Amino acid sequence: MKNLLLLLLVLPFAASAQKSAVEYNDLIVDEQNKIGQRIIDFTYAVEAGEEMDLPLKLILEQIDVSIEAVEKVKPWEDGAALKSSALSLFKFYKSIVAIEYSEMVSILKKENIEDSDVARLDALIASITERQAKLDGDFSYQQEAFAKRWNIELAPSELQDELDGISE
Repeated sequence: MKNLLLLLLVLPFAASAQKSAVEYNDLIVDEQNKIGQRIIDFTYAVEAGEEMDLPLKLILEQIDVSIEAVEKVKPWEDGAALKSSALSLFKFYKSIVAIEYSEMVSILKKENIEDSDVARLDALIASITERQAKLDGDFSYQQEAFAKRWNIELAPSELQDELDGISE
C-alpha cells in the first residue's frame, strides 16, 4: 500500500514533466515553422515573379519575433542545448535573409539577368546550403537527444517536406 501511495504521488509529477518537455520542444519547433512558412511564401513570390520586398521584410520580422520568443522561454531541464541550437539557427536565418536573400532579390529585379548573375545566384544558394547543413544537423541532433531523454515522439515535418519540394 505504501508503494502504491508513493507511485500515485510520483505519477502526476512525471506526467507534468513530460507535458512541459513536449511544450518546450513544441514552442521551439512552432517558431521554426513560422519562419519556414515565411520563407516558403517568399520562395513562391520569387517563382511567380511577384513583388519580393514585402515577403523578405516579413521573414525578417518573423525571425525577430521567433528569436525573442525562444530567448524568453526558460530551458526545460536539460534543454538548454536545444534552445541554443535553435537560436543559432534562427540567427543564421536572419543573417542570410538580410544579406544573401537581399542580394538575390537585387539580382532578380534586374531587367536583364546575365550569365554572371545566374552564376552568382547559384554561388549564393550553394553557400547558404553548405553553411546551413551544420546548423540544421546540430539542431536535429539536439532535438532528437532531447526527445529521447523525455520520451517525446517526433513527427515528420510537413513544412520541411514542402521546403524540400521547393528546393528540388
